[in-house]
Amino acid sequence: MRRYFWYGITLIAWIVAIVIFAGAYAHHQLLQLAPIFAYNRPQGVFGWTLAIAVVFTFVSIGAHNRWVYQRRYRQHKP
Repeated sequence: MRRYFWYGITLIAWIVAIVIFAGAYAHHQLLQLAPIFAYNRPQGVFGWTLAIAVVFTFVSIGAHNRWVYQRRYRQHKP
């Protein structure tokens, strides 16, 4: 159940990042998104959303791998 939470949160974060990028592209304001990363940290709404989406992606992959490992190597009780 918890892994579906991480899948959903990851999907929402990526959709928000894509919508922010598409909105800037539609209004010819892509340069206002720059810099995305500066001074070793995210800058602006798009930078933070992109960073959060990447972090949630890694957490989601970890949750999936943990679930697969538990399903594959779980001891079955008679």
